[in-house]
Amino acid sequence: MGAGVILAGLDVGSTHCKAVLATPGGTVLAHAQCRTPADGPTHDVGALCAAALDALAECVTAVGRQPDAVGITGMAETGAPLDAAGEPLLPASSWSDPRPRAHAERLRRDLGAGDLHAATGVLPSPKVPLAKWLWMREEHPAALDRMRTWAGAADLVAQALTGQVGTDATFAQRSMAWDVHAGRWHRDLLGLAGLDADRMPAVRGPGEPVGRCRRTGVPVVVAGHDHLVGAWAAGVRGAGEVADSMGTAEAVVTVGETAPDAPAAGRQGMSYGRHVDGTHWCVLAGMSSSGALVEWFCDQVLGLAGAPAEQRYRRFAELVERAGAGPTGLTVQPYLSGRSAPDPDPARRLTVHGLDVGHGLPHLARALLEGAAHQAHWMAEVQGELTGNGTRGVTLLGGSVRQRTWVEIKAALAPWPTRVCAVPDAACLGAAAWAGAALGLDPAAVLLPGHRVSPPAELAAAYRSAHRAAFLPAVTARPAATRPESTPRAVTEQVRRVGGRGG
Repeated sequence: MGAGVILAGLDVGSTHCKAVLATPGGTVLAHAQCRTPADGPTHDVGALCAAALDALAECVTAVGRQPDAVGITGMAETGAPLDAAGEPLLPASSWSDPRPRAHAERLRRDLGAGDLHAATGVLPSPKVPLAKWLWMREEHPAALDRMRTWAGAADLVAQALTGQVGTDATFAQRSMAWDVHAGRWHRDLLGLAGLDADRMPAVRGPGEPVGRCRRTGVPVVVAGHDHLVGAWAAGVRGAGEVADSMGTAEAVVTVGETAPDAPAAGRQGMSYGRHVDGTHWCVLAGMSSSGALVEWFCDQVLGLAGAPAEQRYRRFAELVERAGAGPTGLTVQPYLSGRSAPDPDPARRLTVHGLDVGHGLPHLARALLEGAAHQAHWMAEVQGELTGNGTRGVTLLGGSVRQRTWVEIKAALAPWPTRVCAVPDAACLGAAAWAGAALGLDPAAVLLPGHRVSPPAELAAAYRSAHRAAFLPAVTARPAATRPESTPRAVTEQVRRVGGRGG
């Protein structure tokens, strides 16, 4: 089975809505993307769905036929309330929407972050839908009263295709209203907003269709959270395997056989829940300033704000190459806006240790990559301890894997095998694989190609020594030891005074 079958995968992302048509084995037949429409912290629901479906239509035109099944992944936490007719009552609130902040803090204060995390797998924050619903109860009570169901970003696109609303457990577990252990909506938490399970989307099993496309009759599957769907497609499926998704922000996911110790994971600022297969567990942590460090450097230090992306990244790569191989001797705390994990510290800011007149812009450019690589390595180490499985290997995926030096530094830090996923649209292909499950195909048949990175022993020894001797002591020093002038602006001025050499 599967001969001649074509599968569609859609990824409803923060920046782009992407689509692929592929074979059951993962061969891409067509690819397209459209810019994700946004209006500040919201998305117009119709425009969001249109962007995703336009990308799919472009692929269908290129291949000349409709897919046999459609799978949809995308950003978690973003969603909108729908009325009884399936119409949006408000624009979709983005995961980055800050408006529910006061309600997230109230959840933390009144119910306790640890207890909420133990029950739901996530920590209180403005992005969780429970905080959004509490905000709606205060700011838009009529809309919440009329809400028949909630739909996440991927759910909205599935509804546009099928007329049915459904979701996946990996999305539900990001809501702070899902009992991650029992696998059901949490009655008491929903009750805080005056809601109940009947007003939540039906949660489908892995590969179970939400419905059938009204126009073509093919099954439509909500595949799950994009980070986890992409990790699955890249081969991160068994206990001890790690996915490091590199982009503007960075997410590190470690798979485990069982749920981690919740209090320990909470203290480290890490969420947990089921993997997309519904069997394994995973621990998830994010770093907001990963590729964002490169953007800051290009904007603030190189003065390239507004320049074409190709020019910016070429200039940055040239500087990195001029720094030479091996550790720069600088230690960067890579936090533009605080650290969420491990050892959460919202007051941490970008800090450069050891900068002197011997360093120039090439050294700082490479040091930023070093700092981000050290941070991701630290997250993976802690996750290995939390899962109890250790770390068997790390797969790097995402747009930033094109930065060769960054990949080499990450591989040098790791005492475990490091693999680079060679396919840029891992989440789309993962969604397509889970669409195939609705046809009886094995989603595990899709394993995206990649290559192993093996650093020289001397380079590995140098970076691992720097991690233990310099990076960890710097980032775990208590706030009193952090200089008050260590802010991104202060670093920019420091670089301009001392580091103009080699620019």
